[in-house]
Amino acid sequence: MPHGGTDDDDCKRMSVPKRVPIEQRTIRFLGWTERVFFAIIALLLFAGATALLIHATAHLAPMFAAGDIINETTSFLDLVLATLMVVELAYTVILSLRGAVLIAEPFLIVALIAVIRRILVITAGHAGSGEGPVVASTQSLLELGVLTLVVIAFVASIMALRSRPRDPSLDIFVQDE
Repeated sequence: MPHGGTDDDDCKRMSVPKRVPIEQRTIRFLGWTERVFFAIIALLLFAGATALLIHATAHLAPMFAAGDIINETTSFLDLVLATLMVVELAYTVILSLRGAVLIAEPFLIVALIAVIRRILVITAGHAGSGEGPVVASTQSLLELGVLTLVVIAFVASIMALRSRPRDPSLDIFVQDE
């Protein structure tokens, strides 16, 4: 015997598999399930972004034709900005799949795009109504003022986050080694 043990000791060590506690197996299963759900969500988000992009492309031709350029341009911008929002959400899901911690910047970017979309809808609504941007309701002006402050707050937050050193593991375009 090379280890000084008996054959019975060696057989006992070999025959008894190491048991993983139920808590660890449950945590592994839930982690795996989470990753599967994130992968499905990422695929759905990219499919949705593709559909939005196709619809945005369909709005290009009417923009060049004679007609209501304001409404066509508004619809086009709305679809393109919605596509950007969906792609940013997909990016966040991809970060989660890579095991990175949730970070605030992608959510701030999605929120910023949403606020810009709302500003465009309000201003296009006034331009399309014939009132023009000068004659706007008090409610619209108040809403535009608040939205402008929100944009400034989001941009300041994004700038503050970007001034910090960036974790290289968050770059989804770097190949894993």
